[in-house]
Amino acid sequence: MFTDSSTKTALVTGAGRGIGRALLDELQKHQFAIVAVVRSSEHIDEINALAPGSIKAVLCDVTKPESEQVLKDFLKDLLGESGKIDLLVNNAGFGASAYGVEGMRYDELDRVLAVSCYGPIRCVRACLPYLRKSQAASIMNISSRFGSVEWVATGTVPHDQATYPYRIGKAALNMFTSCLSMELKSENIRVLSIDPGKVKTRFGPNDADTEASEAARSIVDLALNNKSTGMFLHASGEKLPW
Repeated sequence: MFTDSSTKTALVTGAGRGIGRALLDELQKHQFAIVAVVRSSEHIDEINALAPGSIKAVLCDVTKPESEQVLKDFLKDLLGESGKIDLLVNNAGFGASAYGVEGMRYDELDRVLAVSCYGPIRCVRACLPYLRKSQAASIMNISSRFGSVEWVATGTVPHDQATYPYRIGKAALNMFTSCLSMELKSENIRVLSIDPGKVKTRFGPNDADTEASEAARSIVDLALNNKSTGMFLHASGEKLPW
């Protein structure tokens, strides 16, 4: 199935829980073959059992420098020379514990940048040969309204409801989206940053009002139906300021 040119293939990071796990269910409804990237071995058997033959889990911590090569090797074995990737969703992420500049911990900043910035870069580099084989590939970077420099600067998002590492990490991810979209535009590879909304996950806000399944449905809808690139969008399709 993964080497069948008529089947769409997606790769999702952070697929063990939350939005990532919900994306697996939603993509199955649209007949995708799916590579599910997880960083805990406890999720491997569970995910592989969901739909044997059409979902393959790979143990890969995208915060680690070696993850790029791990993904390259896995994709080479799974997809061979003829396989393609139509959709890459860089969803893996986590937050930090302390608020304010004095409370910020450097180890948490390093950890958040590793998952929100370096991780997506590593995944894109590993997937790019296969994205180029798709007739209309998309890269969806799961960001946050707290990554909007304009909204932080104007107080549109409350300064005391997100940590420095989280905001800095998502802003870095947005810059990567912008840079990458310009580089890949001529190759018909779309790149978007997506704010999934106030989702009920481990790192969701106190006023979260959106189920992970609903966010996943909106993200897949954007991947299938929105033709723009180089933009920061809410999952509803609303354009957000960088």
